[in-house]
Amino acid sequence: MNARLVGILAGLAILATATACGDDDPALVTTTSRVVTTAAPTTEPDPTTTEADPTTTTADEPGSATEPPSTTTEEEGGEISFRVVRQESTRDGSVLHVEVPPGDYTDVDLENLVLAMYEEREDLYELHVLDNPEALTALLTPESERTPEQKALLESHYLVSFLEGAVLRFQGPFANLEGYIVGS
Repeated sequence: MNARLVGILAGLAILATATACGDDDPALVTTTSRVVTTAAPTTEPDPTTTEADPTTTTADEPGSATEPPSTTTEEEGGEISFRVVRQESTRDGSVLHVEVPPGDYTDVDLENLVLAMYEEREDLYELHVLDNPEALTALLTPESERTPEQKALLESHYLVSFLEGAVLRFQGPFANLEGYIVGS
């Protein structure tokens, strides 16, 4: 069997299991004391791939990328809505690329977003937060191949990252701020 057929069959098995369990509600809600996350189905194609069908890969396959539904997280200092535009499973854990709407974010806003996602996802290994879809393309381009325009996009729109499961690092317009190891 080719990989595409295996991915489709895996997706159908997951759908059949969810249907058999009686999950008729298309929106899933998870609530904790700090974060409310609402996930609703989406029909938007994966912006990071042009030919691949997002249903052909699963997040369980190492190195695979998928696009989960849009998500909203509420924080104490306000609300930051975000969308996971690329998710990749690696042997170390999940690598997420998150797009937030353009706005006047503070370092505290971004820090709260990263910490909420860290608490919410126990397998989080990397997180990259950007406020421009073109900046994601620039980030995914190998550093040695980036054009000056892509470098400028990252300087303006790559906001914060969480690396190696522990290091919060401010990027782009916040690069002058010192990052730290989460939990220390």
